[in-house]
Amino acid sequence: MKNLVVLLTLLFLQFQSCGDTTKKDIEKENGENSVASSTITVMSYNIKYGSPLGSGKSDLSAIADVINKNKPDVIFLQEVDRNTTRSGNLDQLSVLSEKTGLKSYYYEGAIDYQGGQTGIGILSRYPLNDSKIFKLPRIELGNQYVSYRIMITANILVKDSKITVANTHLALTEENRDIQVARIKEILGSSEVPVILGGDFNAKPESNNIQSLLDFGFTKTCKTNCFTIPSNYPNRELDYIMYKPAERFKFVSHEVIRDDSSDHLPVISVLEIH
Repeated sequence: MKNLVVLLTLLFLQFQSCGDTTKKDIEKENGENSVASSTITVMSYNIKYGSPLGSGKSDLSAIADVINKNKPDVIFLQEVDRNTTRSGNLDQLSVLSEKTGLKSYYYEGAIDYQGGQTGIGILSRYPLNDSKIFKLPRIELGNQYVSYRIMITANILVKDSKITVANTHLALTEENRDIQVARIKEILGSSEVPVILGGDFNAKPESNNIQSLLDFGFTKTCKTNCFTIPSNYPNRELDYIMYKPAERFKFVSHEVIRDDSSDHLPVISVLEIH
């Protein structure tokens, strides 16, 4: 009996030793100093105040369905109403937060409209910290009305990586986009952390505006089949997701989502953060 106990004890110790060795071997194979990485899914969506294509009536449930189906971590939203008559005096970003379960959100109005505001917002699965609004410059062009434009930013923490996320909706005229892009570069150029920028830029890829951002160090996620407007028969690309610096990210995928819940199609990108 005594010999049996000794034998069982030796077998147990040998098993434990083998288990420890296996764990160390795996750690060594993976690399003790390997850099941890994680992925983030980002969407940009001009929701046209929640109005489906060809309709002036808001339907936030349809917008929420698009979001819930695609499960982004961070969403840049443009043309979002807060307390306007046309949208039933709703705080649209707050409603979308409830419908999608994305509890962290940040809204800023760009224009006073119908008793409320219309502007842009960020919805996030991660807590949004240090949120800021930046008013973008504008110049009048004769008798043509030029609307006010803004950019909003916030910081998120993805595992151990601090990321600045920035959302904007640029002007309709190239003259105004030129000075707005210059201001955006000035703002984001001072960032000490990686940046993901998205929004409705109202500019085609071949424009000076987009080329200026690419020359500044941003990388555009969509390479081909990028048309986003109009949503029924898209024929041009106006909606973007970009990131910088390139070495802090690895491109995984990009998709233009076909849906008629707005006049713009949403775009969604998956990035790996190093």
